[in-house]
Amino acid sequence: MGNTFLNLALLIVFHFTMPTFSMKLTNILTDRSALLALKDHVSHDPGNVLVTNWSASTPVCNWFGVGCGSKHRRVTALNLTGLGLVGTLPPHLGNLSFLYLLDIADNNFHGRLPTELSNLRRLKYLNFGNNNFSGEIPFSLGYLPKLEELYLYENQISGSIPSSIFNISSLQVISLSDNMLSGSIPSVPLDLLSLESIDFNSNNLSGHIPEDMFDHLPNLKELSLYGNMLSGSIPVSVFKCKKLQSLHLALNQLEGNLPVEIGNLSMLQSFFIGGNHFQGEISEHIKNLIFLWEFDCSYNNFTCV
Repeated sequence: MGNTFLNLALLIVFHFTMPTFSMKLTNILTDRSALLALKDHVSHDPGNVLVTNWSASTPVCNWFGVGCGSKHRRVTALNLTGLGLVGTLPPHLGNLSFLYLLDIADNNFHGRLPTELSNLRRLKYLNFGNNNFSGEIPFSLGYLPKLEELYLYENQISGSIPSSIFNISSLQVISLSDNMLSGSIPSVPLDLLSLESIDFNSNNLSGHIPEDMFDHLPNLKELSLYGNMLSGSIPVSVFKCKKLQSLHLALNQLEGNLPVEIGNLSMLQSFFIGGNHFQGEISEHIKNLIFLWEFDCSYNNFTCV
């Protein structure tokens, strides 16, 4: 009976201590394995950067483009911009649990974005711009609680904009321009006090701009929606964004009058609404925009006073 109790106690201790010991032992090995998986998914490395620098015989923190934290010696940053790399992203990237910066812009990566990226709970900066990614934006990207900047511009991404993105309260910049996104712009369900720039231009977005969208974006400075198929009128709520400096709505199917509330945007510097179906007179309140230096309202149905 005594031996049975002792064996049971030792089993419990072993159960709760071994995972901790194992995690400490394999932390950096996990990071290395994830990066080597990425290397294996690169089919063309014109500068032989990864071939030359990423070797299992050298410390991960000395690899080109890899940054490590001074405290835990875990991989915290991966910057491989502009290397001409061709390949796909393996799901193993989701194992880089200490990563806060992931930048592979200006390469030729293709394929779908792995849903495992949502495991990067410390990630603040994500830049996949100017590649050849396709498929949809994973809904799970909205589960990155600390994400501040999201760049997916100039790819071949299709599908709709996942509403989950607007659940990330830390977001400061969203850039999804020059893709093949379709559907409507999702509503913003909560106050995004940090969000300053939204760029959805040159896609296939349609429908109305959500009426209450700008009720939740008090610090917005830049909004670019040009080159889509958006219809309806300009939501009055956009004129609540008193810090707005750039508003680009050109080349859509927007209509109606230019609201008198345009005069509320006292910080506005660039205002583009050309190539739509606006009508009526241009409000005299536009003269209140003392910082305005770019204004294009061509190819509409405005009448002269």
